[in-house]
Amino acid sequence: MSNELERRFKELQQELAQIGHICSGSIIFQKRKCGKPNCSCKEDQQKFHGPYYIWTRKENGKTITRSLTGEKAEQCIECTNNYKKLRKIIKEMKEITVKLVEKRK
Repeated sequence: MSNELERRFKELQQELAQIGHICSGSIIFQKRKCGKPNCSCKEDQQKFHGPYYIWTRKENGKTITRSLTGEKAEQCIECTNNYKKLRKIIKEMKEITVKLVEKRK
């Protein structure tokens, strides 16, 4: 059993080494109406401006919001996905470590 756990732990270490840039938060895509009285979006219910890409995250208990270009939004999505993978891998590594430590008693 412990050899199997050690093997899995090493696999997770290798997966961890493959993760690229990371960041937390959420990226949303929005289309909006501008509110200008002479704009065509005011008259047409189907017309909007955008898309706009918004990245929101927490830092030191404060919400940080940034506008992104489409290219930067794609990069940020990849980074947030990497962060989710990182957390999942670390969670499994912790669980394996607990099993190994408890087994050694």
